[in-house]
Amino acid sequence: MQWARNANQWLDALSSADPTPGGGAAAAVTGAMGCSLLLMSLRTTLKRKATPVQHRPILEKQITQTEALLTQLKELAAQDARAYEGYLSATKLPKENSARPQAVQEALWQAALVPAQTAQVCKQGLALVETAQPLIDKIILSDVACARHLLRSAADCCAENIRVNAAYITQADRAEQLQQLLRDL
Repeated sequence: MQWARNANQWLDALSSADPTPGGGAAAAVTGAMGCSLLLMSLRTTLKRKATPVQHRPILEKQITQTEALLTQLKELAAQDARAYEGYLSATKLPKENSARPQAVQEALWQAALVPAQTAQVCKQGLALVETAQPLIDKIILSDVACARHLLRSAADCCAENIRVNAAYITQADRAEQLQQLLRDL
């Protein structure tokens, strides 16, 4: 099973002493798993002969929307790792380098924006779960519930990442922007 090997590689990377992938990437992957379960539920319901004809176009639209969210979350997992690597690079600049403080601040900002984007995508996924649930075949509603839990957990993890990064942002307007993002979540 190729997927099991890939999952094991991902888990090995996540549990290593390397700083990336970290919590932000894990949140994005968790959200992607939620979208994947929602997609499976939508596709399974769509292929059932007992699914009412009037539900089919709605299910097809939801599949397209969920696929787009899944694609975004996959990219955000990679972006999160790049953002943190950018932070690490900035902190390695010599302390006497006058550009270092600004580089660190910019890197922290980017490290907070990626989880904010991830959380927004997860919120969209949660909205899709709510609209899809009444149409899903009852035998797989537990998968929809799991999708909801995964998307919520991913958004919660993103909020933690934003909080941590916000604590180190020294620019008042950016720190307030991050606090507003947290309130919106």
